[in-house]
Amino acid sequence: MNIFSYNIILTFFYPIILLVGMIRLSFRKESYLSFQQKFFANHDYNKFQKVNIIIHFASIGELNSIKFLLDKLNNEEILLTCSTLSSYILSKKKYPHINIIFLPIDFQWNVKRFISNINVEKILWIDSEIWPNWLNCSKKAKIKNILVNGRLSKKSYTNWIKVKSFSAYLGEKYELIFAKSVEDKDRLYEVFQSEIYYFGNLKFYLDVSLHKVKKNNLCFASIHKAEFEIIIEIISKLDLNLFESIIIIPRHIQFSNDLKMMLGEDLKNKIEIHKKFGESQTIFDNSKIVFMGGSLIRHGGQNPLEALARGCYIVSGEYNDNFRDQYLDLQKLNLASIVNSDTSQISSKINDLVDLNFDNSNLIVNYFRDNKKNLNKMIEMIQQC
Repeated sequence: MNIFSYNIILTFFYPIILLVGMIRLSFRKESYLSFQQKFFANHDYNKFQKVNIIIHFASIGELNSIKFLLDKLNNEEILLTCSTLSSYILSKKKYPHINIIFLPIDFQWNVKRFISNINVEKILWIDSEIWPNWLNCSKKAKIKNILVNGRLSKKSYTNWIKVKSFSAYLGEKYELIFAKSVEDKDRLYEVFQSEIYYFGNLKFYLDVSLHKVKKNNLCFASIHKAEFEIIIEIISKLDLNLFESIIIIPRHIQFSNDLKMMLGEDLKNKIEIHKKFGESQTIFDNSKIVFMGGSLIRHGGQNPLEALARGCYIVSGEYNDNFRDQYLDLQKLNLASIVNSDTSQISSKINDLVDLNFDNSNLIVNYFRDNKKNLNKMIEMIQQC
């Protein structure tokens, strides 16, 4: 595999990718704005002529991890780019003073059109964003690529290691690579054959606000559509008398009404379905236990740190590979439990946990402090790059 063959393959699949985009548009997973910007690089480029740095986050998970960069790079002219409709809506709400657009998909003509219309010095790629044409074209345009909080899942690592020479070629396109964990540092080095730095995980840069006294409130957070039936089954097996409230936050709020229609009459009055972006912190403040979604299906789980920073006890299904290190650490500290996919056992576990009084404040504070103490070294290197 090389960049030439990659582009031939991508061009061959262009009609299929375009069709998938149109289908996503019809199912409200894309908007006309996202479709135009992602597939055709149609932007108002006059708005971006003073931009120094682009920070790209793919989805909501990555959006929540860029606050540290925005706070520390506050003297720079920054453009935010994203990939999903949900992350765009939430980012517009969180950062109304910053220009936010959808990043053009990695077709060579798309990338070249964007780069030729904008004057930017650095692109900060968050998490697992590895796009060959973006890296290749931006490097040729003397734009510095920096991978921040870089990670590789087992599947991605296996795929990239199969094309080792191509991976090493792409590794040369980065000026700096910062891993989000020691394990990711090792994987990224094997793939890119470049120097990899590890100074901590951006996702730990959160305001820790702990409410010592919590009512018996239960939250199911970031629940994917494929998990709706499983979550309803779990709730139906709970001792509902133990809980003052039960709230479900769908991962994609456009499916909130679909979830509500799936509830039986006996549950409709006992469960609140959250329908707004950006208000999960308030729910976490009032929740004693949070079950994190994306972990009952082979998705890889969702980030538990935002709920943990509000003093919640975390429960996760077994499919949490994307955050495996964090869940294992939290389980050792008795701040979380990992359960298998048996709904009866999950319900029983939650029933057992809800009446416990968790004295976890010092553990949580120390956990966040230890995992973000070296992040300023990353900023120094980005600014000097």
